[in-house]
Amino acid sequence: MNRNRPYQKFVGISCIVMITLVYLTFDNEEMHVFTQEEEDIHIPWGRFEKFNYETTTGVRAIKTKTMYPVGMYAPFLINNRNLCRNYEKISALVMVHTSVRNFWRRKEMRRTWLNSSHYSPRNLKVIFLVGTIDDKTVQEQLKNESNLYQDIIQGDFVDSYKNLTNKGVMGYRWITENCMNAEIVIKIDDDSFINFFKFFENFSFLTKKKKFIFCNKINPNSMPIIRKNSSKWYVSDLFYRGRNLYPHTYCSGFVVFISTDLIPALYQAVFTAPFFWVDDFYLFGLLPSRVKHVRHENFGGNLTFMHPEGLKCYQQLKGKCKYLVMPARDKEIDVMWKAVIADRQQSVYGNYYMKDVV
Repeated sequence: MNRNRPYQKFVGISCIVMITLVYLTFDNEEMHVFTQEEEDIHIPWGRFEKFNYETTTGVRAIKTKTMYPVGMYAPFLINNRNLCRNYEKISALVMVHTSVRNFWRRKEMRRTWLNSSHYSPRNLKVIFLVGTIDDKTVQEQLKNESNLYQDIIQGDFVDSYKNLTNKGVMGYRWITENCMNAEIVIKIDDDSFINFFKFFENFSFLTKKKKFIFCNKINPNSMPIIRKNSSKWYVSDLFYRGRNLYPHTYCSGFVVFISTDLIPALYQAVFTAPFFWVDDFYLFGLLPSRVKHVRHENFGGNLTFMHPEGLKCYQQLKGKCKYLVMPARDKEIDVMWKAVIADRQQSVYGNYYMKDVV
């Protein structure tokens, strides 16, 4: 009888250990160790239902206390994965945040300043990033557009303003998986315009930089977090509670130039950075803050947010206009394009000669 006591004690301890491990396993499904930023961006217990992800397959409940962007794992509904293949290098890859219904605007962008043939011998590629729309006719039109141009990337999340973070994360993921032969990545909104003649002539040095972001830079603790719930940019006090200013350097997302080597690192940072719907801060501030030695550099005087100002500059100064980036949407695109090429000689092949290309 006494000989069995050690064995019984061993079995008892083993059972206690196993029960503890099972408890910790299930408990860990709902709790994890937070970083400082995750403590700032969190969702209190009992509030999960307000922060579910909308997808075409329904609403996905969040099982953890901290949310992460659905763009990190949502399937591609349209995926032109061969866009960058069969090229040794891509001179520049432009990823465009666009609304599904902006068919004509995308067509104008492809016809004018995003047409790679104008910049020969440089090789320009573009991807248009979209979510889903609850309209079968429009979805069919989008598929037809993709079949024709082969530059649409669609993710399984609702195409909405507050899902722009998901759209950007999807772009980082797609590039990491399919287009690391790009010399530089440029994120734009579909109402922006870049003079790629000027970029290839005067800003090609950006393609040599590493861990580098060139944009309309916003310094840390200089931009207010909008708490007024009537504002388009309203941020609930569930996010960055106790803060009145955004804590990291970031960019306004109108146009952002990103060194390609940084893209996989930003995508990997998504796996530890909690979801935050303000895409400019998340994509170009929070994620870079988790990667060592990232440098932001400001556009300076090379940007205008006013279409009339950019158009007047090119109409009057032509190639001497200082602006690299300016806005243009719909009918403004053709007007701006004509102003940009006014002082350039067109070749018999349809492209325009660049000046002093190195």
